[in-house]
Formats: sequence, structure tokens, C-alpha cells
Amino acid sequence: MTHRKLLIRAGLLLVGLFLLFLCIPVPKFDDPYSTVLTASDGSLLGAHIADDGQWRFPATNNYSEKYLACVLEYEDQQFFLHHGVNPVALIQAFIENIKAGHVVRGGSTISMQVVRLARHNRPRTYKEKLIEVILALRLELHYSKKSIFDLYAAHAPFGGNVVGIDAAAWRYFHTTPDRLTWSEAATLAVLPNAPSIIHPGKAREKLLDKRDALLLRMTTSKVYIPRRFRVPQLSRDDYELALMERLPDKPYEMPMLAYHYLMDQSKKHKGEQIQSSIDCNLQRNVMRVMARHYQVNSQNQIENAAVYVYDYLNNQTVAYVGNNMEAKDASMIDMVKAQRSTGSIMKPFLFAAMLDEGTLLSTMLLPDIPMNLSGYTPKNYSGQYWGAVPANEALQNSLNAPFVHLLKKYGHQRFHALLKRLGIRGIVFDADHYGLSLIVGGAEASLYDLVNVYGRMGRELATGEDLTPFTPEAIAITFDVMKGLTRPSTQTGWTGFSSSKQLAWKTGTSFGFKDAWAIGLTDRFVVGVWVGNADGEGRPGLTGVGAAAPTLFDVVALLSDSYTRRASTPESIEVEVCAVSGYPATERCKHTKKVIMPDVEIKTGPCPYHKKVFLDSTRQYQVLPDCYPVDQKCYDIYFVLPPVQEWFYKRHSALYKPLPALYPRCASAHPDDMMAFVYPKSDARVTIPVGIKGDRQQVVFEIAHRNPGKTIYWTLNDTFLGQTRWVHQMPIDVARGTYLLRCVDEDGVELSRKIVVN
Repeated sequence: MTHRKLLIRAGLLLVGLFLLFLCIPVPKFDDPYSTVLTASDGSLLGAHIADDGQWRFPATNNYSEKYLACVLEYEDQQFFLHHGVNPVALIQAFIENIKAGHVVRGGSTISMQVVRLARHNRPRTYKEKLIEVILALRLELHYSKKSIFDLYAAHAPFGGNVVGIDAAAWRYFHTTPDRLTWSEAATLAVLPNAPSIIHPGKAREKLLDKRDALLLRMTTSKVYIPRRFRVPQLSRDDYELALMERLPDKPYEMPMLAYHYLMDQSKKHKGEQIQSSIDCNLQRNVMRVMARHYQVNSQNQIENAAVYVYDYLNNQTVAYVGNNMEAKDASMIDMVKAQRSTGSIMKPFLFAAMLDEGTLLSTMLLPDIPMNLSGYTPKNYSGQYWGAVPANEALQNSLNAPFVHLLKKYGHQRFHALLKRLGIRGIVFDADHYGLSLIVGGAEASLYDLVNVYGRMGRELATGEDLTPFTPEAIAITFDVMKGLTRPSTQTGWTGFSSSKQLAWKTGTSFGFKDAWAIGLTDRFVVGVWVGNADGEGRPGLTGVGAAAPTLFDVVALLSDSYTRRASTPESIEVEVCAVSGYPATERCKHTKKVIMPDVEIKTGPCPYHKKVFLDSTRQYQVLPDCYPVDQKCYDIYFVLPPVQEWFYKRHSALYKPLPALYPRCASAHPDDMMAFVYPKSDARVTIPVGIKGDRQQVVFEIAHRNPGKTIYWTLNDTFLGQTRWVHQMPIDVARGTYLLRCVDEDGVELSRKIVVN
């Protein structure tokens, strides 16, 4: 065989071996990682331990150059000069191990240590060392030097169950790897050399000696590191200062600043580092506010609360506390995402929707009277009724009866569809399941969804983006009304709120005092608060105003922002309305005013309450067309409410002027113009209540009459019950059955109701 053929065969063999070498898989890590949550400034908010029980943070590869220099000085001074293996170091280690009769020195490079870590630290044998050498060479062909060091830093053991520089920097020094001092960098550089023997809190003297020795070497280090890494030289003065730093006594506990937010995010980002928009300082302060209010609420056996602060202009969550951390079940339930009964917190949605379609003006009167709608009897929280109230006051005082009236007019099916469109995910049944109770807490929603709806409304108002079914004009009016809610200074936690800070806000209280809500907007933020018991136990005094609003205002006080937006937008219009009724003014309205509304067709109709009333010549009596000489009649304009509304209204308004009595010679007026049932409102089933001892109680029927001094005669199935004057109430106690209740006043005006007694 010629010399040329031998060279060719040798070359082919080398090429084959090299190709075979390239077929060797590059070492890879399959270790599970912790889920890590950081704040907007990069500070750690919380973390979940990895599935194998290790604190192993996802690598950020953002460590101090000081750490790089210390590791190379201590572990592999030729790192940037060799190709994965340092033959000199291997030979020296082999000789020393032979002399000692056991392994005393490894001679491994950083690349070889990366291979060993990827192979889960298999027993050190010469065979394993050979494998590490081959794989280290393969590693060097695949990765850059920086990437190889990144792998080492991310997977090096640091004692206990701490793995990787990111977890170690936090656990031992409460910092991030890029902020390590020379002393901290040197400490973490020597720890992986013997993590099971040397770590803070164990063999401290030995660890201190190794750290100090490395720091001394760093003052004269000649390790070659490319200039692009910009490694500083440890000066003598900095060396002296580094020696003065103490070793950590023990690992720091992982923070629990946003536990429930971390739990929520880890569903989609398990094993990742999650960079959140949470403001760390705000998060801490919100938790302090909640802890302070917990001390008060827990005395009333109210355990749970949640606060969600949303920067709607930048679409960012800036604070998220899913529960009182002092509560016994705090770790189990995230009340920001929990579905709870809404109370009155969704009334502004109906208010804005009806403004947009022109069926509501912000000051128009709404009925505020007891109702019985097919067995559904909504009641105001206070138990009082005002007869008729302006819409804005009904919203500000969260009156139920007027809003049930509005929903009946708007349609509960339409409102159900609106809530679905807004993204209220607690609406899981069809519209008829909820009926009119939709507006007073019959449905459920989460604090998260509600805050985001209000946030989208705020952003649409600020930017003009089409984010909700509402127009910016309707939103502006609604929020301006919400800004008018009164803040009583006697409430705990309210006195510290600066009067210069305005807030558009709303509260809600669910049936049975189980859920207290408060949501408020500034020009930039929405703050949402829920307070209650996660298990649904109601408590006296658990109301939006009493339990949730104090927390709301304390949180708002942490924000350098308030609500300053106007009630109008460039597209808003002004309309002239009756000053008393709030309806579009007619010629009968003596006093008018301007109100702002969206630029839509008004569908409320003109003011229905100011009427021309004909009087006798003395103006003492009301007369009808056929019972008084035409030439002697005169007239006046009266503000006239329907009988039941009038009955409640005039109890609270001393200025209300009732209609004069009918002229004695005039025939009876239409019954509906003179009197109406307060209860029962319509043909209905009536349940006789049962007392504590099991005895049947009485049911009280009631009538409102324009002239309470008139006598009313009551009969039930032609059985005379009695007569009333001034106070028209009649108690009954009868057996089960069907009855006809008839009421006739002294002028012959008659009303009747068919009732079924259960």
C-alpha cells in the first residue's frame, strides 16, 4: 500500500470519526423548574418549588461579571482558552488521585461539570470521566462559551435544595444575580465545590476561609476573560470591605407577596419566570391595608377579603391580593376570581345602557314603591320607599325598587345578553332563570371580571376606543353620577381619605349579607374590593358601605391619582328638562334645567306629572267637565304622582301639594286616579305568616288614597271587615282559599283584588 493511500484512508477514518462524533447527542437538561413571579421592577414576589423539591429558578442568564470572574478563578482559569478539556489539569488530578489512593481532585473544566450536572452527578469513575471528556468536547462544538457558563450557573448546586445562581442569590442574599457584591459572588463561587458540606448555617468557618482566600486571589487574578464581559478588578479597598461582609445566617424564606396571582399564572406558565406588571411597593401596602381591616372585620367573624387594582390606561394589573393572608383558608381560595352574588354592583351597566338608547335621563323620576311582580318582591336595603326619586339619586343610594322598574322596562333578556357581552362569566344560566333579580344580585360575578369591565369603560372614556357596548357619553354621565356618592366621615377608615381626591365608585351588598363589594375609578386605575366569608356565611353589618368601602378608600389613598373627568364629552348634548320630574320639559313645567345626555333620540316621552287641573271659582275644589259651570271654572298646574307613589312621596316631601278634593256635586273620579293598593299590588297569592310558636299571624293589606281623610270600607267575599280613615291598613286572618277583597271610599270609588290565601 502506498504512502498516499495510507494518508487518504487515515483522512477518511478521521472524517468518519468526526462525523460519528457529531452524531453524539449534545447533553441536555430535563430538570423541572420552579415557577417564579417577579414584580414590574424585577423584584421577587413569590415562587413555587419545582416538582423534584428543588428551588431551581428558570435561568435569566443575567448575573454579575463579578460572579463570572470568581467562578473562573476558583474552578477553571483556562475556561476561555481550552476546548472543553484541560489536559494539564486532568493529568495532575490523575497523578494526585493515584498517590492518594482515592479521588482527591477532579481536574474537571466548567464544560465537564456542565456534562456531569446534565447526567445527574453519576458516580465518579474513570469510565464516567472519559464520557464527560467526550461530551464536553461535543458541548463546546455546539454552544458558545457564554452559553456553557450560563448552563453551569443555572444548574450548579448551592447546598440544601437550592440549585442555580438565580435561586441561590435570592435564598442566601435576598437579591438578584446581577446585583451581587464581591463578597456575595465569592461565596456563591465556592459553594458548588462542596454544597453538601459547606453552606451558610453549616461549617461556617470553612466556608468563610474559602471565601476570604478566593477574595485574596481576586486582587491579583490573571484569568483571561474577553473584554466584552467588562469584568472589574477587585481593588485593595474593595477587598477590605468585602472581608467585612457577614455570611448569611440561613436561607431567606420565599416571599408570599402575590400568592394567589402566582397560583393563577402558574396554570399557564408552570416552570417559567413570569414578569408581571405588579407594583411591589403597592402590593405590600395593599396587604398592610387588608391586614389592618382584617383585625376589625374578624371581630364580626368576617374572614376573607380580596383587592384587585387595575391600571386600565396601560392594561396592567398593579396589585392583586386574592385573600387575607391571616385567614385560616387564605391559601385555598382566590376571591378575586371567585364567583359571588353581585348585589347592586352592576346597576351602573343598566344605567349607561338606558342612557345610550334614550329611555333614561340622569335626573328623571323613577318609581320607588313596593312591588310584587309575579311573586317577586324587591325591597330597598333600608326598608324605606320614597315614592319617586331621580335616577341619579337612585343609583347613588343603590335603591333596588327603581332599578327593578328600569330593568322591567329595558327587558331582563336584553340585560342578560349585555352582561354576557361585557364578559361577566358568572352568568351561566338563561335569562329567565334570573328574571328581574339580575339587577339586585340574583346573578354571580367575579371581582376580576367586574374590575375589568369598569376598566374597559374607563379606557373607552379616556381614549375613545370601542371597548364596550356603551358610548363614551353614557360612560361619562354614569361615572359622574357615581362620583356623587356621599362618603360619611363617621365610617372607620374613611377619615384619612383626602377630600381633594375624587372617586367614581359603587358599592354592592348581596342578599343575606354574604358579599360586600366596592369598586372605584380614578383617571388611571380601577380598585376593586370584595369582603365576606368564602364559605358563604352571612354576617350582620357585612355591607358594601360598612365593610368594603373603607378598604377601597384606604387603597385609593395609596395611589397618586383621582377622578377628574367631566360629565360631558365633545359628542354629548344638552336637553331642557322639567326641574322637578327630570323629563323633557313641556309648557306646563314652570321651572326647567339643562341636563347632559348622549346624542340620541329621546324616548322617555314628555313630563307626565305636570297636569292642568280644573278648579272651582274658589280654587278649593277640583271639578270635572260635567259638574260645574264652564264660565266659572279656572285651572292651575299641579305636579301629580300616581296614588301609591304620592302616598310614599309626600311622607318625605313637605313641599308636595296634593290635588284638592272633588267638588261635592261632581261624580266620582276614576278609581286609579284616586286610590291604589299598596299591598297586594295585583291579583296575587298571599301567604299567612306563622309565628315562632306555630300560630298563624295576620296579613296587613294597605291602600293609598289621595285624600287620606276619606273613609274606606273593606269587605272580603261580602263579609264586612271594617272601615279606615287617615291610615288605610286592614289586617286579616282567614283560612286558605280564594277571596275577593273590595274597598269603597265614601265617594263610591271602588277597588277590588282577587287573592289566594295559602
